[in-house]
Amino acid sequence: MRVPQTAAYYPQQITVINPPTRGDYGALAYEGVYGAAVAQSLGALPRGAEGLRQAGGASTTGGAVEQAREMAQTLGLNPGDELYDQLLATARTREDDAPAWGARVDALGRDPETIDAFGEECRQLGLAWDAKPLTVQNLLDGEAGTQLEAYYQQYPKLISHYKFADVTLLRELPIAYIVAGHTRISSNAVATTRRGTQTRQRFRFFPAGRDSKFPMYGVRTETEGLLFELDKLAVVRWLVDSGVIENPDLRTQEEAQEWIFQFSDPVLDAFNAPTNPVTKAILGLVHSMAHRTMKALATRCGLNVDSLGEYLFPSNCAYLVYANTRSNFTLGGLEHVYRFDLEDALCELDAETRCVFDPPCRRDFGGACAACLHISEAACARFNTVLDRNLLFGTLPPLISDPVGASSPSRMKGERRWRGYWSR
Repeated sequence: MRVPQTAAYYPQQITVINPPTRGDYGALAYEGVYGAAVAQSLGALPRGAEGLRQAGGASTTGGAVEQAREMAQTLGLNPGDELYDQLLATARTREDDAPAWGARVDALGRDPETIDAFGEECRQLGLAWDAKPLTVQNLLDGEAGTQLEAYYQQYPKLISHYKFADVTLLRELPIAYIVAGHTRISSNAVATTRRGTQTRQRFRFFPAGRDSKFPMYGVRTETEGLLFELDKLAVVRWLVDSGVIENPDLRTQEEAQEWIFQFSDPVLDAFNAPTNPVTKAILGLVHSMAHRTMKALATRCGLNVDSLGEYLFPSNCAYLVYANTRSNFTLGGLEHVYRFDLEDALCELDAETRCVFDPPCRRDFGGACAACLHISEAACARFNTVLDRNLLFGTLPPLISDPVGASSPSRMKGERRWRGYWSR
């Protein structure tokens, strides 16, 4: 049946990684938590929920002064004792020397609304780090002296070869899927009619109960995931080589992350491509790489690609691939790949750069179709938008049959010639 447009409803769903418990929520809901999350991405605060608690003054271990008082009490020292005063003076010096994370965030020069939008993504990434992570170094330490040690010693070189900064297994990853309400006529806050006029769409909560509280419906589950973090310096160099930006001459990962926060915009729309060219390029790179990774993992982890999910952190040049389950049973397929088959999974990322519909797919279809990068919309966070194999492997050269000096159709449209991120 054809559904009239005026009767169409668009549920607005959010996915929350490692949702805090009631006891932890108060320590993570203070004013300025989004700025603290941005500071985590800049390296000014420790990763995870503990770093956010420290920024809000609610660290589970307390500040340096509080720890010094507890130590003095244990040692039987009282206020007025010389050793007690020295201990507290040293502790106060440590607290004064703590990183001024607020100044680092203010130095970005972005307005508070933009910082909050960046901070929500950074907060989700920070909470993901509390999901019992297993790093490559953990593998090396745990298998020292065994036959697997030589295999794991190849991981850092392999990860660097594909221009990742790190690949981490999250063994116990809680995820909540929540639907808070819906919009009508359009899924976006602003809809454009056929005549070109714009109308604002109102977000509608589900009807409130007698207690005037708006209900939200959701499910919380625990799964496993692989967190892929790109080399941010390599991303910036790729933007320079593709002609998107001038060379900013960055030296460290922290400088590259700071530059991204300054010159890109938060990704808030799951349906349309960003207008900022830097944001669009990074989002397309991260999203295309996530789909490529999901296809490579699906053949090895025992799950169909449609049974995997993705969570994108474009402002942090990272993405998460997880087992998209609605139960608390964890198959362990992603952990098996991480421990024993990660090399083959990564090698498959660029093993085949072509599509059965090339060259039209790469030239005229946006570099993505159902035969190469598209997956089920139930598994894709962006409904198969902002995908392009040209970003990964570079724009195709002109056809041999083209006249000398002639432009390809994509060049005639004014599209950019991309240098592939995985080009050697």
